[in-house]
Amino acid sequence: MLVGDLNLEKCLGKGAFGEVYLTTKKGSKVKYATKKIDKSVMKNPKSKEYLANEIKILKEMDHPNIIKLIEVKDTTKYYYIVMEYCNGGDLSKCLAHHKNKNQKPFSEEVVQYLMRQIVSGICYIHKKNILHRDIKLENILVNFDNIEDARERNMMKAKIKIIDFGFSRHLQESELAYSILGNPINMDPGILKKLNKNESNKDYGYDQKADIWGLGTICYEMLIGKCTFDSESLKELVNKVERGNYFLPSNLSKEVISFLNGMIQYDPKKRLNAEQLLNHRFLKRAYSELTKINLKEAHNKLIGSNIKINSKYNQSIWEIFEQDEDSELDNITSDMIEMDINKVNNERSEGKTDDTTLSSKTKSGDDIHKNTEITHKGSENTGTDKNKNNNKKKIIDEKDINEQFSEAFDFMNNDFIYIEPLLIPFIPGDDPRLISKI
Repeated sequence: MLVGDLNLEKCLGKGAFGEVYLTTKKGSKVKYATKKIDKSVMKNPKSKEYLANEIKILKEMDHPNIIKLIEVKDTTKYYYIVMEYCNGGDLSKCLAHHKNKNQKPFSEEVVQYLMRQIVSGICYIHKKNILHRDIKLENILVNFDNIEDARERNMMKAKIKIIDFGFSRHLQESELAYSILGNPINMDPGILKKLNKNESNKDYGYDQKADIWGLGTICYEMLIGKCTFDSESLKELVNKVERGNYFLPSNLSKEVISFLNGMIQYDPKKRLNAEQLLNHRFLKRAYSELTKINLKEAHNKLIGSNIKINSKYNQSIWEIFEQDEDSELDNITSDMIEMDINKVNNERSEGKTDDTTLSSKTKSGDDIHKNTEITHKGSENTGTDKNKNNNKKKIIDEKDINEQFSEAFDFMNNDFIYIEPLLIPFIPGDDPRLISKI
């Protein structure tokens, strides 16, 4: 199919408004991807607005990890949006292929390599005061420089390209957005709550930190192989996000756990911004220099195979340790955070501790993997900053440590561990203000 100097050679996929074609230009072997959009099916004014918005924003972009817009052709019946061609598909398909082939998700080294590029791209758009609002694996394309790497999907040679800026918007400093847009699985908790209750008249506003939550969810999925709050319905998803519990293998590096905690924070004020993520030790250090720790080996009588972390109360195994930069995690005589076990036991008996039992699955038929849009106006961000660190510190001996470990941990089917939320308010080193300690 010829459109001017464009040769639309092969259909690569279909969407709601048209198809995407592998494209070349006359006299050139360079490959492009062209969106052929049927004007007759774009009857909703919002659809036209989003298309115009995407084109406008893409024209501003010039970054190696942002898809490049080549040109736009406007005919009587169609729009032709010509962009860079990526031969590796999207990250969702790459992850699925890797899991099928290797029976496990991406390695930490691969995730580090990919996240360096993704965060670099997001940092770039945030510095241009642009909010993406639809961060998900499907909106990150992969390109390989040679056919062999593409065929083998060699992810350590993948070049990342962030796409789909239809929901994006300019957002000036101190300005907030209020529309409910994006995929619920990757949606900021405050926006998700509004979606679930259809509270279009509420005042929850958000900024670029909403994109940071999305980055945390895709990083987790690449690393663990499933969604952070794996759910089968919108109601179940909201319940899990509200409880805030997510799990990590105990053999991950100290740096990647800190990196994840900097993004998957229920309170947006506690999330790192894109520039802080780009300068985080997990992305700055060579993979060989990361602090490889197996907590199960460090204290195998009490540590299970996974760590349980809470995005609302920031509870995790890391709260036990106050480490210097070069100290070893298995040095259990290092400084400890004082824990008032008697107070916790009393509050347990009075029923005041947090309920950590996951809710039963409610299959409402909601498709939480599809994008959602609800628009409304609001006034101000009502988030509060809580959980201040007022704990005293002291050095205690190994016997005392073992006793406090035994009191502090609850076991769930001998597979997972967590620290009661009342013990310690937040993770030293994972709070954005103290990130340098990790």
